[in-house]
Amino acid sequence: MTPAPDAGPDAAGAWDDLLRAEFARAAHDVTPGPAPVAAVVRAGRARRRRRTVALSVLAVLGVAFAVAAGTSLGRDPHPAAGLAAPPVRPATSAFAPTAGPPSPAVPRTSASSSSSSSGRQIPTPVRTVAPGERVAAAPGWKVWLTAGGKHWQGGEDPLEQFRSVTDGNIDLARPGISHQGEGAFHSGLYYGTRDAGRVELVDDRGRATAAALLELPGRPGWGVWYTVTREGGALGLRLYDRAGRLLSELPPL
Repeated sequence: MTPAPDAGPDAAGAWDDLLRAEFARAAHDVTPGPAPVAAVVRAGRARRRRRTVALSVLAVLGVAFAVAAGTSLGRDPHPAAGLAAPPVRPATSAFAPTAGPPSPAVPRTSASSSSSSSGRQIPTPVRTVAPGERVAAAPGWKVWLTAGGKHWQGGEDPLEQFRSVTDGNIDLARPGISHQGEGAFHSGLYYGTRDAGRVELVDDRGRATAAALLELPGRPGWGVWYTVTREGGALGLRLYDRAGRLLSELPPL
């Protein structure tokens, strides 16, 4: 029976008790359904598959990054386009002999007129030197040129020697050649041509020795020759142009 709402404080307390009891009864009458075990299992499997896929993707990315990094480190940091890497040269021994300072070049002596295999003479390169530039012509000998002529020094006499091209003793308008010899060292002037190609000393057996040629800048029409030969014997002298034509000759002295 429901108490009257105006039954006083005791009736209000009884009303509260009835409400609690009614709620308890209603809750007791509710029959819970079966637990969704299958759905929970399916959801768990789906989450596990997603986690496995994510971990697999991360593993693949990690391996790819490691391979790329290794390839980059193994590569030449400064590759030369189209060129192979230079070969590694073997280390030389610490006891290998070292080359000494180069000695002055001495022209070779040939058994004939120093020609090529085809018979054509090979012109001698003419070295252009500055006025006053000392040239080591042979051990103990130096040669240099000035506008006035040829200078040389060496041998037993340490004094400077000079041969003029301006004193009127030589004709610069005609090809010619001069010779100063001291022991095995020979030198001189050639003149009267701007196309000097070769100066040769020829011994009494017909063996020719090519001389080195020096000129001042501007091709003044004269120059200096020098060479070293065996001591003794008569020597003749020949001057050729660059085409191999004989311009001047001195007989053996």
